[in-house]
Amino acid sequence: MTQPFDIAFKPFKFMSLSMKNRFIRSATIEGMAEPDGSPGNALRSLYENLGAGGIGLISTGSCCPDPEWIGASKGQLVLNEKTDLSAWAETVQTVHRNGALISLQMAPFVFLGGKFTGPSVYKEGVCRITTDEIDRLADVYAKIAVMARKLGMDAVQVHGGHGYGLSQFLSPFFNQREDDYGGSPENRVRIFADIRRAIADKAGADFPVWIKMNAFDGVPGGLTPEVAAPYGPLLKKAGYGAIEVTGGVMAGTHNSRGPIEKTQWFEGFYLEGAQKLKAAVDVPVCAVGGIRKLEMIGSILSRGTADLISLSRPVIREPGLINRWAAGDSAPARCISCNGCFTMVMKGEGLFCVQEIKASRPG
Repeated sequence: MTQPFDIAFKPFKFMSLSMKNRFIRSATIEGMAEPDGSPGNALRSLYENLGAGGIGLISTGSCCPDPEWIGASKGQLVLNEKTDLSAWAETVQTVHRNGALISLQMAPFVFLGGKFTGPSVYKEGVCRITTDEIDRLADVYAKIAVMARKLGMDAVQVHGGHGYGLSQFLSPFFNQREDDYGGSPENRVRIFADIRRAIADKAGADFPVWIKMNAFDGVPGGLTPEVAAPYGPLLKKAGYGAIEVTGGVMAGTHNSRGPIEKTQWFEGFYLEGAQKLKAAVDVPVCAVGGIRKLEMIGSILSRGTADLISLSRPVIREPGLINRWAAGDSAPARCISCNGCFTMVMKGEGLFCVQEIKASRPG
């Protein structure tokens, strides 16, 4: 007997790409890059296991073209002329051998010129990005997209979520500009249109580009699903082929891992944003945020809330989760959302599930 979630395991056309199913490994901070920022054996093995475990597309951990954008960050992925491109190429080939696609997530900026930078001075200590700096940013993203395409990457994703520099342009709370990059929805999207146009000019208009964006900030006056929905058609017009809908910002009530107050946690905590964007635009929309059960996935896909399912923490604990589900074991993902994996990354120990380590210890 067919189930609503069966559609999740069927091939799906993602931009110009053919995915083997509707599951995406959402970009996840791994802290496992080599000193030059390239992926080494440990990270390559992680991606290999994800591909072999059934994921249709792997979105890499956030990859920075310029390490100064984020400050000191141990294990941060970097892609530029100074990194080991052969290691990157080998990683792409490893993912493809396991039947998965790979998309490079291009990191947002935090610092520019050594200064904490945003679209406007929304609080003390923030420097307002200039239009010249915006032009240079677009050029940098275009260059990293060119490199990604030459390496065999299937797509690139612009990281416009979680309250970092780019995400702030979409948010009424952070973006208080009164020029061409602030005020109206069209102006707030303009920086993303600039980036997309630069990528098309340098990497080719046919190279797939998608975006990760907030539909909920968790700060007063910030993004809500209703405010975010009008951005969908504007992003499509700019050339983005798909939208992954997330939420949360630094120092808000929510972050990328959901509500800060765990009593407020519920499965699919960012689904309302995906639903609003999906109703507004006809490009594929990816739902992410606390999705743990096949029943939930079936509901999301069958009701048209979203087209794809992005998972992070569940496949940290179970890299083979998709294969397990496809084989008929429909038990929920074993992830308990403890965030111990994130704690380990912040300690510089790399990405792994602390619960799995505990479970493997005798006694």
